[in-house]
Amino acid sequence: MILLGTQLFADKSGNRIHIRWLPYVARLEEMGGYSWGSAALAWLYRCMCRVANRHVVKLAGPLQLLQSWIFWRFPTFRPTGYDAFSWPLASRWSGYNPGISNKGPRVQMARLQIDLLQPRDFVWMPYSALDVIQVVHPKVLEPRHTMLWRCVTSLIYFAVVEWHQVDRVLPQFGGEHILQFDIVADPGPSHDFLTWWH
Repeated sequence: MILLGTQLFADKSGNRIHIRWLPYVARLEEMGGYSWGSAALAWLYRCMCRVANRHVVKLAGPLQLLQSWIFWRFPTFRPTGYDAFSWPLASRWSGYNPGISNKGPRVQMARLQIDLLQPRDFVWMPYSALDVIQVVHPKVLEPRHTMLWRCVTSLIYFAVVEWHQVDRVLPQFGGEHILQFDIVADPGPSHDFLTWWH
């Protein structure tokens, strides 16, 4: 319960865990049948959308997952002294805790680094390096699992449904962008939504 409420599906309640998790942990033998990773990713996507609202000041969600994603892909943001890694790959920075001292200057420096980013500063395929592949569990590299990496699907976390559209980045790796369905034009935001937003 603590893992679900504080790591995978953390909200801003602190140490409280929502009652909706009770049916999922009541039968421990069934827990392996759920797609916890896709649910955590859906929750993270929704939390990042919420924090984009100007009235929201704190980010919820699996922040260790987000931190790991940033550090693997943006080497300029990586903390020093965390060069060794093992499986799971996100554990590489598990001991990193910058604290709250000098928070203002760190935030200003991070914003400046974001403004100065160049395409060469982003690592598109951080897990393809040989030293990384050596620590990845062999089952993850099986074709039936690697097909999931490129799967266009919905990620579901209770009422949250977010689309995982990896096909949008395939052309950047030399892949072909294949449209398998007709695209419906987006009508754009409604007048009611724009009034609410502003």
